[in-house]
Amino acid sequence: MTFWAGKRVLVTGAAGFIGSHLTESLLDRQARVRAVGRSRTRLAEALGERAGQVEFLEGDLADPAVARAACAGMNTVCHLAARVGGVGYNAKHPGTLFMENLAAGLNVIDASARAGVERFLCVSSACVYGNGAAVPTPESEGFLGDPEATNFGYGWAKRALEVQARGYMQEFGMPVAIVRPYNAYGPRDNFDRERSHVIPALIRKVVEGEDPVVVWGDGSQTRSFLYVSDLVEGFLAALERYAVGDPVNIGTEEESTMAALVQRIVELSGRNPRVVFEASRPTGQVRRLGDLTKAREQLKFSPRVTLQEGLRRTIQWYARQQPAQQKAVAA
Repeated sequence: MTFWAGKRVLVTGAAGFIGSHLTESLLDRQARVRAVGRSRTRLAEALGERAGQVEFLEGDLADPAVARAACAGMNTVCHLAARVGGVGYNAKHPGTLFMENLAAGLNVIDASARAGVERFLCVSSACVYGNGAAVPTPESEGFLGDPEATNFGYGWAKRALEVQARGYMQEFGMPVAIVRPYNAYGPRDNFDRERSHVIPALIRKVVEGEDPVVVWGDGSQTRSFLYVSDLVEGFLAALERYAVGDPVNIGTEEESTMAALVQRIVELSGRNPRVVFEASRPTGQVRRLGDLTKAREQLKFSPRVTLQEGLRRTIQWYARQQPAQQKAVAA
């Protein structure tokens, strides 16, 4: 018997990249999962036959009535639904990202509290941190100055939702776990040309045979990339052990430059394109690495999948989605 057996759990964004993996993990733990979204088709595409194990409610969380219906009768609500893209997309749409992420989140948190849910997962982001943050970055710096410029709208939306979640915990007594994920990646990630993050963007370019492969920045900026199964374990650990309204970084201490990252992807793909760095393009934060002390101590969290292994799995998954002539890549 697990903590989650028989629990009624709402996952917003269940058809998305991280949400679909969280949904699978909850089903494996015998939870009773409800999803909410605009189309059941996307859920079926993400989960396959397992989508039939999920109760689906159609609607837009920007509508308060939809949020109330979705949260009714739930033991736990995991709010993952979000709109976000890579550096270029986020920099171009700060107002839209702020408005759309805040509108849905405000409704879901309010509906959860009024429904009397037992635990709420507020999925924030490492994008709340400013460019001048200390590295490794402690959670205490989440509200210093503005978020890094290319994540201005998205970062402020996540900050605002953290404030609301903490406020509702104080006012209504709703236990809240607040997590700040760092650069998740893995199968089912968003490989869209305009909105993808760096790993799926680079994998798409390399696997589809682009030559040269263009990388924004000079290659020296760093990130710590967390494989999606590890991220999900961090979410569940936060809900089980630390629903106290105190934000926790969820990430890995394995740091990589962009130059080293693209070299690994090239090698794992079996291709040999030229790589061109464009130092004049936006790069986001120069260095992003979270202080994971709180995650280790409070959640007993430790990532298991190395970057090398996670990239191998992700490249193989993406290659299998491509036409037959590309399936030999990364086999």
